[in-house]
Formats: sequence, C-alpha cells, structure tokens
Amino acid sequence: MKKLKTALIGLGNPIVGDDGIGIKVVEYIKDTFSLPENIEIIADVSLAGIGLVELFRGFDEIILVDSIQTNRYPKGTVVYLQPKNFVNAIHISDYHSMDFYTALEYCNQMYDDIPKDIKILGIEIFNAMEFSDHLSLEIQNKFEEIVNKVYKFILQENNERMKLNIL
Repeated sequence: MKKLKTALIGLGNPIVGDDGIGIKVVEYIKDTFSLPENIEIIADVSLAGIGLVELFRGFDEIILVDSIQTNRYPKGTVVYLQPKNFVNAIHISDYHSMDFYTALEYCNQMYDDIPKDIKILGIEIFNAMEFSDHLSLEIQNKFEEIVNKVYKFILQENNERMKLNIL
C-alpha cells in the first residue's frame, strides 16, 4: 500500500512575537523528535493565500501549525481546526491577498492535486502585534506543553492512517 505523503507546515511571522509560534513549534519538532518518513517538514512559512495553498500541491495531507487570536481560549491552548472553520473570514477582492478559505477554494478549481485532508492546529496566542523575535513569557512558559500536544497529534494521526493502509 502507498504511504500517504504528509506536509507538516509551520506558519507565522518569526519577527512578530507570538505570531511565530507555528514556525518555532515545527522547527523544534524537526530538531528534537523523529517523525515517520512519509512526513515532510516545511518549518518556516510566511506565506498566505494562494502562495500558501500552492505549497499543498502533490501532498495527500496537510498539517498546518499556526497562531490564532480568538480570545476564546486560554493562551497556549492548541485547537484543532479545519478549512471550513474559515468560511466566515473576511474575503479580500485582491487576487494576491485572498484569505485562506477563498484561496483554497480557488486552487481546488485550478488544480487537481490539492489535498482534501487539511488539518490546522491553531495555538491561541497572547500578542500578534509586537515586533520581537521572542515569544511572550506566557507562551514561552507553555512551549513544551504546546510542542508535546502538536507532536502527539501528528503521531496519532499518522498511526490512524497507517492502520487504514494496512486493511
């Protein structure tokens, strides 16, 4: 059976404080843990819209790790999301500045190799407006917990896929 090709992508802006948490988590996992061979790590992505979605081409599954700021969860909480959670995002008419959901829908119409299986791990952050290459103290204090939750999710998901491939 063919193994599913998965992209693990860390998103954010590494010089805007907590907004870089997705990049830092994925880089830490890459440098510290071993992952199954079918997972390709793309640790530092500052793209959005169509540029981001075009990175998905050729993969069977995408796992995005990014910051979120909803003020609905305690800071450092890891939330599992899917693209449909972004349907009500603000839609921008500029082709180059499309929001994620609109870009995903557009690319699904343009290309036949955009994966349908897209998982998003959002990490509730403290501050997305401060220029700094450091995480806030609150997020730093929860960093190990955040990394462990993301890593466990990746392994759990991969193990579930492997079970399906064996049948």
